[in-house]
Amino acid sequence: MNKSFTEISGWIVEHIALHAEMDPKEIALDTDIINFRMDSLLMVSITSELEEWLGMELSPSIFWEMGTIAATTQWILENQEVE
Repeated sequence: MNKSFTEISGWIVEHIALHAEMDPKEIALDTDIINFRMDSLLMVSITSELEEWLGMELSPSIFWEMGTIAATTQWILENQEVE
């Protein structure tokens, strides 16, 4: 079943907050990913977990390519398989 914008963005915020040791409330969806100061290995790890949760393949650099959580989430929404 396809996920909603809120479900996807919420998942991403939770996982970035966990790995960046931040309060999820401090993470804005339109903040540049680079501002979370996470290295590329960590972002690839989060992307792998996200792929598994979504059941779809993602580019390892999707967060860098899209730039923000909101843009990443929107891309995922537009590219989910229609069931």
